[in-house]
Amino acid sequence: MAYATVEEFTDYLDPDPVPPNAARLLAKASRRLDRLLIGAVYETDDNDLPTDPELIEVFREAVCIQAQYIADLGDETGAMANVSQMELGNQKIVRAISVVGSGTPRVAPDLLDLLQAKGLLPVYPRTWG
Repeated sequence: MAYATVEEFTDYLDPDPVPPNAARLLAKASRRLDRLLIGAVYETDDNDLPTDPELIEVFREAVCIQAQYIADLGDETGAMANVSQMELGNQKIVRAISVVGSGTPRVAPDLLDLLQAKGLLPVYPRTWG
């Protein structure tokens, strides 16, 4: 389940238009956020959504940031993440050998900034023992 609705994403983007695939972008962005927050501990409801009002707002903003980033990249799947060069005339594409240290980041820098500013990154897993 996405941490933001299409209506909330529309408000976030205002005055820019919302992409036609907004629901899918929000779902992808929510999964990306979940991946970043593996090990985080917070109260959730029956739908696994956070219950703390401040955390709800942070997650909403984070998902909108990431969904906008994915839309702006024009690369939902990440297939172009390791492209280091591209030409339109005669369609020359050069791929990097690895996406480590080069290529397009899969996470919006503004998303990481928000999570760090709110104390959600880095996440240290809780261990029992």
